[in-house]
Amino acid sequence: MTEFDKPLKTLTEKEEFSALANWALNKLPPFQTMNLRQSVNGELYQTTLHKSRRKIVVGKPTLKTSHDETIRYDWPEEITYDTLSVDVITESTVRADIINLAKKEGRQLPTEPIIERASSQLDGNYQLPMESAQASILQTDRNYWKELTEEERNMLGELLDI
Repeated sequence: MTEFDKPLKTLTEKEEFSALANWALNKLPPFQTMNLRQSVNGELYQTTLHKSRRKIVVGKPTLKTSHDETIRYDWPEEITYDTLSVDVITESTVRADIINLAKKEGRQLPTEPIIERASSQLDGNYQLPMESAQASILQTDRNYWKELTEEERNMLGELLDI
């Protein structure tokens, strides 16, 4: 990654993947999770990257969708490597999912409904990692994940530093 101020929307697929992988290694905040997507032969795969204090755990890649013209992310125009955040990545994947579903159904959505649907999905059905002070448990098909509160993370951090 050499052009940190270049908008992500203008990057090639290979450059985009490289930028996101680099960002995850160097800038993903501890105890945060992000989605990383890659298209292979018209199929969209997604994996999660979770950063603990000292390592990044990569989840099992899963098939997200398979149809022509699938997009991985829907980046806002002004987003660059330096302005990325977990929230921006999450919002971009949610918008891309909405666009991909519309394309699969043969519909073209104007920008406003995409933003409204993404906002309602993020507000109602999707909780950003570590967003609330309450602990919560997430279940995947293979594991249970407990999200720690800020206090629990601090206590655990102190214990690990001893």
